Amino acid sequence: MEKYTELFKPSFLKNEMRPAIPVDATPTMAYIPLQLDLMSYETDKALNAGTLFPTLDKPFLGRRAK
Repeated sequence: MEKYTELFKPSFLKNEMRPAIPVDATPTMAYIPLQLDLMSYETDKALNAGTLFPTLDKPFLGRRAK
């Protein structure tokens, strides 16, 4: 039987792969503007819309968009 720890390592993880982050990666800084609109939906409406903030409520219209 396999070792207990081997059960949690699928074969594709055992192969030599390049790391997700390069060895010579440099740190970066992100600019995220402050959200000034403090309005928020009620709980039920937020769950239905998929967002708490009305400014982020952008329904997908598909081909109906003009």
